[in-house]
Amino acid sequence: MKRTYLATIFILAGAAFFVYTYTREGKQSNERPAQTLQPSTSPISALETQTNSDGPVTLKATPKFSSEIAFEITLDTHSEELNANLTQAAMLIDENGKEYKPLRWEGDPPGGHHREGILKFKPISPQPKTITLKISRIGGVPERKFLWTIQP
Repeated sequence: MKRTYLATIFILAGAAFFVYTYTREGKQSNERPAQTLQPSTSPISALETQTNSDGPVTLKATPKFSSEIAFEITLDTHSEELNANLTQAAMLIDENGKEYKPLRWEGDPPGGHHREGILKFKPISPQPKTITLKISRIGGVPERKFLWTIQP
């Protein structure tokens, strides 16, 4: 009799645990996550690489999403040393004309014929509709502009 009583308790406890777990997982799968910008869903992360080949230096810029606004930058040349300080040569501009200086450059140091790295800026709030990356005085070109439209 005690065995039947204990077996019944264990079966009921197991069934209660199963029901609790099943209904809990169902609730979690039906809940919507909080609306936050994630790297994979950010409009900035979907923006394409742009290339400027004016003068002897080819410059490529690709927006990258992180906690900051960042651009993957590649510079290539066969005729001169790439000695520019990109934190001084670059500027980010929103659709209202407000300018933002870079926070830092994380990449190859000055010199050589090929450089690449990440140019980082502080986030802009509210998120702008357009961003323009302006890079000045690279390869004898006074100014290069890269414009992206950000989809809401």
